[in-house]
Amino acid sequence: MMIYLMILLTFLPTVLIMAITPYITRRTESFGVSIPEEVYGTNELVELRKKYAIKTSVVGIILLAIILFAGQLFSENAWMTIFIIGIFLFIIGSFLIYYQNHKTMKKMKVASNWEQAKMVTTIIDTKFRNRKLIYSNGWFIIALFMTVVTIGLTVVYYDRIPDQIPMQYGINGEVTNWATKTYGSVFSMSLIQMFMLGMFVFLNAMIGSSRQQVDASNPEKSIKQNVIFRRRWSLFFIVTGSVLVLLFSVIQLSFIFPMDVQFLIYVSLIITGMIVIGAIILSIITGQGGSRLKTTTGKEGQMINRDEDQFWKLGIFYFNSADPAIWVEKRFGVGWTVNMAKPQAWIALLIILFIPILIALLT
Repeated sequence: MMIYLMILLTFLPTVLIMAITPYITRRTESFGVSIPEEVYGTNELVELRKKYAIKTSVVGIILLAIILFAGQLFSENAWMTIFIIGIFLFIIGSFLIYYQNHKTMKKMKVASNWEQAKMVTTIIDTKFRNRKLIYSNGWFIIALFMTVVTIGLTVVYYDRIPDQIPMQYGINGEVTNWATKTYGSVFSMSLIQMFMLGMFVFLNAMIGSSRQQVDASNPEKSIKQNVIFRRRWSLFFIVTGSVLVLLFSVIQLSFIFPMDVQFLIYVSLIITGMIVIGAIILSIITGQGGSRLKTTTGKEGQMINRDEDQFWKLGIFYFNSADPAIWVEKRFGVGWTVNMAKPQAWIALLIILFIPILIALLT
């Protein structure tokens, strides 16, 4: 029963967020192509979004049915492998559906000549960075305190820790991987806590430093929406980071103090589900860049945003060496991505990948 719950909590939100992505992206961007906001509601684009959502959902439901049926035929380990393969197949399938719509949008844009009727421009708010864009990283001191307390308790009660430490559990609560008691294995959870803490501090700072994107047709409204957008995701990352650090503190202390394994598994699943659902709800009510937020500011103008389609490969990957920004808003979906033409972006990504590998080697 628990493995079914885990699969549903993972797969269904993935399908949902992919299906609704065209509806939470900025109204000035459609399937990775920049458009005037007023054409967002035309019949052609409405139908395009609808078909994408239906096709993506159908692919997801079919794969989910296959995965659930596989649970009746294979062992737990084989089933989990099929589940992971199903996730990758869904991502590939949804991308192919997206890419077909991306090509359709590019053809539609060329045929419609939307830019000819309006002045193309870029708006920059020179006082944008003076606004309170994120919540202070000082809030992470709570998570840091929890990490320090966990490390302290582990040092004090080190002798209580058994010679063989459970490092991995199956869905049924049985230990599937043991580790010999060493300083590396004992403090593995604390190392993960420190990594997560640093990661969320970095993400919060990234939100504040990422490139501003202002809608030229209604800059005042766009700026207000973007500020709220950044602050909401900043708060989400602070809360999420703190909760995950607390969860790993509990897991670490289970080495010392006896805890019910089933309880830990259920708590982990519930916390993971709440984080995923929270991210989906926040994406729906806020939209990319705050595009779904209602404001009473400004009037629509006769200008549209500068066309940057040439810098967005497949409408997803941003390459622009002339842009000093390292972090930019996604064109398809909610959140941020990197300017892949900047070496700093690749260095940051390599560090993020290298640290978990280093932790695994140390433990």
